[in-house]
Amino acid sequence: MATKERPIKKGKLSEVVVERLNAKIRSGELKAGEKLPTERAMAESMGVSRTVIREAIRIMVDKNVLELKNGCGYVRQLSFDEIMENMSEMFDLDEVSILEIMEVRMVLENYIVKKAVKNITGEQIEELQKEIDKMAQIMNERDDAVEQESAFHRGLAEATGNSALKSVYVLCEDLLRRAQRDSWRVAKAIGAPNTAVADHQAILDAIQEKSENRAELLMQAHMDYAYQNLKHLYGKEEKK
Repeated sequence: MATKERPIKKGKLSEVVVERLNAKIRSGELKAGEKLPTERAMAESMGVSRTVIREAIRIMVDKNVLELKNGCGYVRQLSFDEIMENMSEMFDLDEVSILEIMEVRMVLENYIVKKAVKNITGEQIEELQKEIDKMAQIMNERDDAVEQESAFHRGLAEATGNSALKSVYVLCEDLLRRAQRDSWRVAKAIGAPNTAVADHQAILDAIQEKSENRAELLMQAHMDYAYQNLKHLYGKEEKK
């Protein structure tokens, strides 16, 4: 008999089932290549219909987390890129705080900018300059240029020439997407100066000049500023 789980009471049922199955995969309770319990067993253990279980499995098959063999669901052995693509949805932000993820991103950014100094091409520098120019134009019209800032930092990660590093960085950034918008909002609310354009231009200038130390110091200052803005908001939430 299947172990009875806590009944699902809130949220779209199939999405909650997906979250629970993802949690089992993360914890190792369900391993790569392992067959899922029967639809009936999962339906009984989670207190939902078999239709809900089938919908959850379909969602996870579409996302390449599960695969079907002879009508049965199995956990797929994912490639590194597939793991990174799915990780943001499998990540439980109740277990890890926004500030902790931001701290990981800060470490990555410092390494990325140093590696970019060594490996960046002239064409990539031109692309990054275009994103800064777009950022400046948009900020003349409104305060939020998150998409352009994101494109700049992803472009830097691309310039390292390390695809695994870029994938890990993109995961962190995806998890922080809402927090990035909050950082801009908080800076405006507390009257902090918006230095985004100047910061990114200075970083790019240092990269173009092949000044690794200066580029790292500028990136560190830029990330510290963003972190303090987030701490102003999320630090309060975590103390509650």
